[in-house]
Amino acid sequence: MVSRALFLPGCALVLAACAGRAPGAVSASTSVPAPLAAACGVPASQSSSSLADAPATDPLVTFDTAWAIIRRTHWDTTYNGVNWLAVREELRPRAQAARTRGELRLVLSDMVSRLKQSHFAIIPQEVSDATGASNGGGSSGRPTGTLGFETRLVESLTVVSSIDSTGPAWQAGVRTGWTVEGIRGCPVAPRVAQLPTTLEPRRRTLMAYQMVAGALSGAEGDTLAVTFRDAANQMRTVPLVFAPVRGSVVKFGNLPPVEAHLEWQRVKRDGRTVGIIRFNIWMPVLAARFDAAMDSLRGADAIVLDVRGNFGGVGGMSMGFAGHFVDSAYALGEMHQRGSTMKFLANPRRSDTRNRPVRPFAGPLALVVDPLSASTTEIFAGGLQAIGRATVFGTQTAGQALPSVPERLPNGDILYHAIADFLGPTGKPVEGDGVRPDTVTPLLRRALLDGQDPALDAAILWAARRAARPLIP
Repeated sequence: MVSRALFLPGCALVLAACAGRAPGAVSASTSVPAPLAAACGVPASQSSSSLADAPATDPLVTFDTAWAIIRRTHWDTTYNGVNWLAVREELRPRAQAARTRGELRLVLSDMVSRLKQSHFAIIPQEVSDATGASNGGGSSGRPTGTLGFETRLVESLTVVSSIDSTGPAWQAGVRTGWTVEGIRGCPVAPRVAQLPTTLEPRRRTLMAYQMVAGALSGAEGDTLAVTFRDAANQMRTVPLVFAPVRGSVVKFGNLPPVEAHLEWQRVKRDGRTVGIIRFNIWMPVLAARFDAAMDSLRGADAIVLDVRGNFGGVGGMSMGFAGHFVDSAYALGEMHQRGSTMKFLANPRRSDTRNRPVRPFAGPLALVVDPLSASTTEIFAGGLQAIGRATVFGTQTAGQALPSVPERLPNGDILYHAIADFLGPTGKPVEGDGVRPDTVTPLLRRALLDGQDPALDAAILWAARRAARPLIP
């Protein structure tokens, strides 16, 4: 089951859909305002076909199937304290009355939300069938593009938190620390302010990112006007042209297309060489690239893995990646299904990409995380932290780490549902609390404006000072 089990929280599937330029999944999450793209209007060239208004055919068959799947596969026979039979009796009449697929999706979303757990979502058929072309193969059919920057909610502002120095935003003069004030003339702050005040801060950060990411999406060659407030507190409206994405846009089974990229570099700090690896998702297409990065950085004094914004992916990959950093077998935790338990065992990787014998990397290892680090990322980071192999920097992770699988429903939509709980090496669930950094280093707008990255800088400095190898001349 590990090969099938995924670790992408339901709300992350909305973001995955954004990467594929398709409408978002209906996630089992707190109600949020309509996405900016929907609220402010999208040009016809960027519109996407939706089946939400199509008639609902045999809605009870789809509802009963989804309800029965969860009843059969949920690892907790108490359903997290929810009377699952009563949920069926309450919502089945609403499903029967659904006239459109959109109305039925809302009923199904309501049903799975009753569990109050991550990794439950209803993925529309048009999202799961998307190919990764613009808007899931919409009118343009052009590949997914990127503007080359990411945002985070910092001090209640939507702030440019990272930027690709080769991307459109950087080339247009945009810098970290700038705030995103408007997208296509639509103000951002009022929409973010409508997020429920009861949201836990990590959840609020994730939901704010979700709203903005959808509006900052488009196909290669599209132009998007984004209004920023710069370091001098001046408003600037910048027309940005979408460029090709870093890495590639890939599909895994019947999940929405996602952007997958991994980069690495070397930096010098205090006379030491520190390797830095960044990757945004756990998908098989990146496995060989991670191995290549390790081959390239094997001679470094220390390594830092930057997994901020990594929502997760294929759970089993955490074991293979961790094997590069352990010299004996260690369990990253256990997956508990109904009637079975499976250890996530990391075995030492003793050969490189050319099949030559090597020893696993033994130098200092640091990980950098944030509230958008979720699922497989939390299993990986929390496991290595718990066994004493890695030191974690940044801010507390999402706390959404349930093994899950997608299953197609009779109406063509996908039920994405958790099938297990996951306990870390200490026996504590990863779901909920997530991973707490050893050194908390929050994002600050002033630091970003100064071109600093406090969490990454702290991780690099720690790694360099912990390195035991002789100084490099």
